[in-house]
Amino acid sequence: MSLEIGVFDGLLLAGVVLSAVVAVLVPRRTSAVAVFLVFGLLLALLWARLDAPDIALAEAVLGGGVTGALLVDALASKQAEVPRRRSWALATGIIAGIIAFLGMGWVVSRLSEPSGQLPLLVDDHIGGSGAEHPVTAVLLNFRSFDTLLEIAVVMTAVFAATAVSDRSWTRTLSASGELRIIAVVLLPVVSLLAVWMLVAGTTRPGGAFQAGAMVGAGLVIAHLTGTRRTSTRGPWGDALIVLGLVVFILLAFSTAVGGAGWLVLGESWASTAILAVEAVLAVSIGVGLARIFLANRREPGEAR
Repeated sequence: MSLEIGVFDGLLLAGVVLSAVVAVLVPRRTSAVAVFLVFGLLLALLWARLDAPDIALAEAVLGGGVTGALLVDALASKQAEVPRRRSWALATGIIAGIIAFLGMGWVVSRLSEPSGQLPLLVDDHIGGSGAEHPVTAVLLNFRSFDTLLEIAVVMTAVFAATAVSDRSWTRTLSASGELRIIAVVLLPVVSLLAVWMLVAGTTRPGGAFQAGAMVGAGLVIAHLTGTRRTSTRGPWGDALIVLGLVVFILLAFSTAVGGAGWLVLGESWASTAILAVEAVLAVSIGVGLARIFLANRREPGEAR
């Protein structure tokens, strides 16, 4: 197998390696977070260049969105600086990483080609599903009851986390100038990625869950940086959390009464219905994930 690397790919690969090294070695936490977020975006682009859109999408959501929110949370906490890493701890981490990498490589090499009739059935019926991507077709048409149950589970988890919290997360936070700069840079990117993932979900990897993860990450970042009018607390937050489940149930009821059966979508309007439901689900999932994170967050020094 021949491997040809162009100038752009070479620069991209070098940027990934360089940003990873800098993110680990730079002593200032704010700089380390910024470089790490750049590393995540470059890595997502690298996976896209390798024709692995699913992994690229996951990296963009987790590396740039969710992980970004967690790192901003760490910056917002008034904790003491992390002590200097010991050489033995660094060596142990490197050895563990190498072992994990080799183990994953061995597992991947042992995987067999997918078999079974389900992929063929999806390909045969995808034309009338209202979606061009098989994952979206399965989640919101062929096995939509599973997705409905998943949304109900997420909603239940959100309100359970809220019920056991001490409500300290509802107060408005103030942020330093450095965190506000991060918010100004990250929030537009996260919002744009959320919209793109939502719209792209019908034809390529993406959809409500990926877009919802980005929305949740954006809300967490906005809350931690003191951005106004982005809180998930109060009746409006509760309403947005249950909205996705309510819309899904109303769609199921309307198809049962006036259509061909529970969640049986007509070919002529299936695409519009799927996009509308995904848009509502993305908001509900995003607000719910942000609520779960913030409801379990504690300020430094508070009892856990």
